[in-house]
Amino acid sequence: MEILFITGNAKKAEEVAAITGLDIAPKKLDISEIQSLNVEEVARAKAATAYELTGQPVAVDDTGMSIAALGGLPGALVVWFLDILGPGGILKLLVGEKNRQASVSTCIGYADSTGIYVFTGTVDGQISESLKGDNGFGYDPIFIPEGQTKTYAEMSAEEKNTISMRKIALNKFKEFMLSRK
Repeated sequence: MEILFITGNAKKAEEVAAITGLDIAPKKLDISEIQSLNVEEVARAKAATAYELTGQPVAVDDTGMSIAALGGLPGALVVWFLDILGPGGILKLLVGEKNRQASVSTCIGYADSTGIYVFTGTVDGQISESLKGDNGFGYDPIFIPEGQTKTYAEMSAEEKNTISMRKIALNKFKEFMLSRK
């Protein structure tokens, strides 16, 4: 069964197919996002809208970052924070802050004729004191996963993918899909 993966990034759809082994087809679809700090709420709403618009099994993803010292911000609004402030601007918000605990989450939302399902992967860690590394994108230069000494941006793609929140979420999604066969 082909699953539409709603994204404007064909490489992301390829990554989803490679990790899950599922028949994934990228589809660009302009979907308004609800405003919420919770990635599960955003992914659930996006999946419902995408299914309503396409009438086909669809998957979407949403990613967020929760910073303890900022009361959980930016959450699912991280893309807007990064667009406006950049990762360096997020670091400026934490100048002098001793509590640098954070977590990053990816939620895969899936919808078909039987309902809407969400699968979340979360990695705990901390915010670095400075920008570090040239790989990746978004918050990768400032997020150090728990048990690691490097930011995601200092890791190779292979290294990051072994411990990424997206892989955790995709593995849950894969297990769900295989259990339905």
